[in-house]
Amino acid sequence: MDDVARALRKRWDRGHFLRDYAQGVAWTPVELPIRSPSPRDLLDRFPAVVAWAKRFERDSRTAAGTRRFAVTYRTLGGRHLGTNSVPARVRVETFGQLCALLGTNREVKALESLVAQTETAFPGLVSWVAAHPLLALEHRQQWPDLLATVAWICSHDPGPLYLRQIDVEGVDTKFVDRYRRLLDEMLTHLLPPIRIDDRFTTSDFAQRFGFRDKPSMVRFRLLDHEAAIPAPISELTLRASELAALELKAEIVFVVENEISYLAFPKVPRAVVVFGSGFALGALADVPWVEKRQLVYWGDIDTHGFHILHRMRARYPSVRSILMDERTLLAHRQQWVREPGPTNRLLSNLTDEEQTLYRALVEDRFGPSVRLEQERVRFSLVERALARIGSPAIEQAVALRLDVDTAESRPTDLNPPDGGDADGGDADGGATA
Repeated sequence: MDDVARALRKRWDRGHFLRDYAQGVAWTPVELPIRSPSPRDLLDRFPAVVAWAKRFERDSRTAAGTRRFAVTYRTLGGRHLGTNSVPARVRVETFGQLCALLGTNREVKALESLVAQTETAFPGLVSWVAAHPLLALEHRQQWPDLLATVAWICSHDPGPLYLRQIDVEGVDTKFVDRYRRLLDEMLTHLLPPIRIDDRFTTSDFAQRFGFRDKPSMVRFRLLDHEAAIPAPISELTLRASELAALELKAEIVFVVENEISYLAFPKVPRAVVVFGSGFALGALADVPWVEKRQLVYWGDIDTHGFHILHRMRARYPSVRSILMDERTLLAHRQQWVREPGPTNRLLSNLTDEEQTLYRALVEDRFGPSVRLEQERVRFSLVERALARIGSPAIEQAVALRLDVDTAESRPTDLNPPDGGDADGGDADGGATA
């Protein structure tokens, strides 16, 4: 009997029975075979077999006498046994019998209550509840708040609003985030397609249903004076939309991944430097005037650094890289570290030189998962790389700084006559496009 109950419970937990009940599908009787005893069992364990058979008859009815299932018997016997009837199949003839057998009447009543609540609030959502009865039952305690949240969203224009502004008693942004998958399903069932932005998934719930999202922020430093910004200010973090409206006069926009390298970035005429912090393209994409400027990227020399460059160049084909070449890599062997989780994706937006170095990193030609983080690159090489950008103003400013540095500190020549450098290679950190 326990095996029969377990088999039926498995079917119940898949939601098939409840779904058919909620959708008004006519009940189809369920029959299950029973593993009956063998003649040898009757001969060796006759009292136990009799007790087993009587249990089926006893369990086929509730204590009040309501039938829970019907039992079909088969004849079993032999020369030494006589004729005996043993249970062979169980037949559940109604949905009510099934509920009595499994003890699920409370679940059914709870579902009926949810359907009634939904019918009152959103008749159009009843069919969704009927199709997902177990999911609805799982959230029966939150159902009133879920319905109220759905009602509020459906009746308001979310365009100028943040999720924080959903005004339902007992509901806050944490509630929306906790149940966003369920709310997504309910809203997708109810709302017209024009109210749903399919470019976004459930994880981007706010954008998917038209709410305002956290604004994209751009952190940048002024490397030269900007008339639009008061002189004492050298660094700002602005919404991308505000930066778009500002339209700085800078001719060159540098994107740097490492914060300390960003903060120490040298002064450059008519330029700004943006702190990438992983990848700045998402924010810069909202600043149209960037497309009209020279865009220069400096990231780590590792597979992910080239992946970021690849993605940036997909959006801005003319973006150039600096200090992401083999000469810079080989000039800093003692600073190499191991890249965690390198990628081997096909990157089609790299130059030939970048592609060659990327493949060498992927194939471990220099060693396992080699990585040169940009903060480990000698800073004098940064200034030399800037001189190769191609702006006469930059070349003049960098040359002046290098002359002063040479006069004051007389550093080791970065480009000795034999073509090497102080670290054993030619590391002038050229720019590529």
